[in-house]
Amino acid sequence: MQLREFRRDLLRSAVWGAAALVAVLATGCSRAEPSSAPPPTVSSSLPAPVGSSSAPSVPPAEVSPEEGPDESPEPSPVVSRTGKTKIVTLGDVEVRVTRSELGFSVACNITNSRGSKLNFKVAISLGDGEEWVRSTNFDFPNVAPGQTGRSTTTVMGNFPDGKNPDDPKIYIDSVTEY
Repeated sequence: MQLREFRRDLLRSAVWGAAALVAVLATGCSRAEPSSAPPPTVSSSLPAPVGSSSAPSVPPAEVSPEEGPDESPEPSPVVSRTGKTKIVTLGDVEVRVTRSELGFSVACNITNSRGSKLNFKVAISLGDGEEWVRSTNFDFPNVAPGQTGRSTTTVMGNFPDGKNPDDPKIYIDSVTEY
């Protein structure tokens, strides 16, 4: 007899829990007062290629409503050229890419603008904007305040049609302080 009563109580609790879940899902969770916040926007978590036409059209000086008054907007990359070298600067990171017979010579510089000695890791990708993409990481240990860490490497790969792109897209994927 006790087992039946226990099952009945368990079943009753499950039914009430399901009814409460259906009621919440049907009505939705909302506040009684209308929200003054703007509707949420959807953004891609992948970085836009530097110099591509899919970059956001918001001017860099404009602060979005989602950011507080103390937060600054993300820096915009600056793309320039010196001869055959394409240079992308994003905040304290500068990436220089020069086409060579073996692939691309890639140099990465990062300046420590903080007040203490830090380690940095910078991940970058090069691509042709269609199908070819190669990634590399730069590790900068113990960069003193005000100093610049420098590193170079060569990025090679199986290029489409056997030749490397004339104007590679440069992506600064991430910059990590640790």
